[in-house]
Amino acid sequence: MTPQELRCYERTWIISSAVAGGWYAVRRIALSVHAQKRGLSEIRCGASPAELARHLAAETRLETRSWNHTP
Repeated sequence: MTPQELRCYERTWIISSAVAGGWYAVRRIALSVHAQKRGLSEIRCGASPAELARHLAAETRLETRSWNHTP
């Protein structure tokens, strides 16, 4: 995974390299309390673009789960 390949997540996330190394992504729109309780994150980090991509893919899977699921 290259930094350019992370662009597929730029609609939802602001992605940048970190000053001390690694990569981070911040959501463009704040999450509701309900979404946070469902496990979604506002910030994700990774040591490499590939690791960050795995974290963002996991966030995408959580987002697309049915919100009708009863906890």
